[in-house]
Amino acid sequence: MPNQIIWEKEGVLSCYSGVFRPEDHIEGLNKLFGDQRIDGIKYIIGDYSEVNGDLLREESVEYPVAMTTGAASYVRDIKVALVAKDEKIIMLCRHFIELSNKINPGWEVKLFVDIQGAREWISSCI
Repeated sequence: MPNQIIWEKEGVLSCYSGVFRPEDHIEGLNKLFGDQRIDGIKYIIGDYSEVNGDLLREESVEYPVAMTTGAASYVRDIKVALVAKDEKIIMLCRHFIELSNKINPGWEVKLFVDIQGAREWISSCI
């Protein structure tokens, strides 16, 4: 599953495509959270609209939630927009949001069906 990270003026767009495998997702999050630019961002857009979630299970969300919990200790009060179309990915995003809201209260996370909706929400918040 290819991952492209695009650094923008106040945030980052992380795009995934192809078959969505948990290990590829973890690698993408490691690249994102390991970059020095992460310290000054106000938002993350996770674009999963071009992925297939057939290889994922609900447990696939737990490690990414733990990773974001670690990042939340130094990246505070940001907006996270998740974009998904695949039903399985949507279900997993909802599970991620539920867990994240309990663990990372400083991060506001929402799910969108398209990148335009995600960008409109981000623009209204920053």
